[in-house]
Amino acid sequence: MKDTLGTRTEKKIVKEAKKNPIFNIVTLLLLLSIVVAFILAALQQNWVLLLVLVFIGALLFLPHILEKFANIDIPTGLKVYTVLFIYTTLFLGELQNYYAKYWWWDIMIHISSGLAFGVIGFIILYILYKAGKIKTSPKMIAMFTFAFALAIGALWEIFEFTIDSTLGPISNHSYMQTVVNGCGLVDTMKDLIDDSIGALFSSIMGYLYLKKESGVIVKQVTKEFKRKNPRMFKRKNG
Repeated sequence: MKDTLGTRTEKKIVKEAKKNPIFNIVTLLLLLSIVVAFILAALQQNWVLLLVLVFIGALLFLPHILEKFANIDIPTGLKVYTVLFIYTTLFLGELQNYYAKYWWWDIMIHISSGLAFGVIGFIILYILYKAGKIKTSPKMIAMFTFAFALAIGALWEIFEFTIDSTLGPISNHSYMQTVVNGCGLVDTMKDLIDDSIGALFSSIMGYLYLKKESGVIVKQVTKEFKRKNPRMFKRKNG
């Protein structure tokens, strides 16, 4: 019985690995670098850094958790972006101080995140629209896409503020550090403006997808999501 259970588990793991090889390889490489940083932090007895590293490592499993919890199959590209976003923002950006080393790092992170969260917002409303659960128009879906991405951007700023307030500033880019330097509000507004640029792009592409079956990125991700989750787009009678 134990052998049978072990064999089933092994087959399930192998099947999952073959299903998303790119995502699994990327996640493994990122986790290995975090493990190295964890060991170094332990040797230095930097307990706050250890806690942050454990938190970042746990977040890398977020796409897998969402798939299991929501019973969906997330497009590979979106999963890869999610783990890269977590890694580049928290590990490289905050802990490795890339925000200070590279002036464009923060801009890249926020514009790309605005785009990605916009795509997610679009897919959420598109599912409801295609399943016949809501009646709306392409313009309203585009507006929701923009608002959803910008709302997530605002929540991220709150998250950064909370982390810095409770654990203390862990980089020169942290909110508390920018307040000390006298530019906290300006930095937050720049981040939200960058978020809005990415959000605007995804909302326009979402609108084009609904009207003309075009739209860069949104078209590819949405079609892959539909192919992997056809049951979510079926209209229920009555």
